[in-house]
Amino acid sequence: MIHGDIIDIYAYIKQYKTIWKSQPILLNIIYEDRYLLVINKNSNCVVHPGNNNVDNTVFNALLYKYSFLRDIPRAGIIHRLDKDTTGLMIIAKSLMTYYLLKQLLKNHKIIRIYKAIVYGNIHTNQIINFPIKKKYIKKKIKMFVHPQGIQAITKIFVQKCFTHFTYLKVQLYTGRTHQIRVHLSYVKHSIIGDPLYKQHHEKNIFIQSILQRQALHASYLEFHHPIYNFKINIKSDLPQDIKNILHILQKT
Repeated sequence: MIHGDIIDIYAYIKQYKTIWKSQPILLNIIYEDRYLLVINKNSNCVVHPGNNNVDNTVFNALLYKYSFLRDIPRAGIIHRLDKDTTGLMIIAKSLMTYYLLKQLLKNHKIIRIYKAIVYGNIHTNQIINFPIKKKYIKKKIKMFVHPQGIQAITKIFVQKCFTHFTYLKVQLYTGRTHQIRVHLSYVKHSIIGDPLYKQHHEKNIFIQSILQRQALHASYLEFHHPIYNFKINIKSDLPQDIKNILHILQKT
């Protein structure tokens, strides 16, 4: 090869096709442009179809509104939220944007902030740094802290202490399955309403009658747009059920 030679390079991009169906489900879109969108997910809504949930997911809704997302892995979904966790999610609208956003996520360039209400009183901000590992119980995933698990780092900021409860701001430094729920449970401050990671002694019938899910909400996202390169920061207000709990706790 000498100066001036012309080299032809042929790139192969693996084609991705989904088998899941589209469904006319309303999406709460907070931000949208040509390359991506941010949605506000409701509770009692699965993000991606699985063994026992093949319908009425965010995935199905995205395929209905944006049929071209069939050609993008996970219909463009960059990160997931648990079924009963509400809040903000990023969706890519092109294959290029998908991989660029995934790289931002991998490099910890997407700031993700949650709000949570937990049992017990936490008085100082702290970093929870314990590896977590996956196991299956009756075909369902449950995570647990284990020295041979994958690194998981969560930072918590105390917002307000109540009698027997604490309102937290939580930042993810890694994004493992159920990470916030597992970490808070491990330090003996389970999220109220969490059916999977609650401690045996943590039970409040009155609170449970008001909140039918874990009090966890993805409230803030911040990242640089992978194409336009401007900063995006988006906030989501607390859903009404968590607001109701805070209102009650402030009176106790």
